[in-house]
Amino acid sequence: MNNHPIMALGSGQGSTIEFFCEKMILEKAPFEIKALVADQPNSGVVKVAKTFNIPCYVVEYKNKDFKLWDKELCQILLSYKPQLILLAGFLKKIGPVVLNHFENKIINSHPALLPEFSGHGMYGLKVHQAVIQEQKAQTGVTIHIVNQNYDEGQILAQKKIPVQKGASALELEKKVKKIEKDFYFETVVKILKGEIPIP
Repeated sequence: MNNHPIMALGSGQGSTIEFFCEKMILEKAPFEIKALVADQPNSGVVKVAKTFNIPCYVVEYKNKDFKLWDKELCQILLSYKPQLILLAGFLKKIGPVVLNHFENKIINSHPALLPEFSGHGMYGLKVHQAVIQEQKAQTGVTIHIVNQNYDEGQILAQKKIPVQKGASALELEKKVKKIEKDFYFETVVKILKGEIPIP
């Protein structure tokens, strides 16, 4: 089985990236994570990289021109020639230089059923609070291509789960997180096997 080269970008604790690293080793997944990128030095992604002995780059945006940040990130990505780039809790918007070089190769997991509950600022608990407020009967996870607008890229896969009456946003977040990593992993494998086509 060919090991397709991929990279992952994260901002937070790095739990999703850690999950993918474990799967890569334990299940002999059809990919190899060549390098990780964090946008801040205290990100959990840096610790994950050390644990799994994977190269890691910190590309901070702090006090930096966005165009320069975009170019710096792009240079790192280009050096590894990844087939796919996974966003895993990466909160910084991807710039035009990276998007142009990696068109339709950057994918993201969103904790709701797009196109609902999307856009700038809609991440984490905020998404689940909005789902509860709108009294939705179901929610879920969406895997989509990343483009120049938050959460507006082509939808590749969705998994739906019911919203129980009286559930809190925290309870809903826990329920979605329980299925999100596995679904993200399964979708990535299907993409790499050609079972889910991307443009």
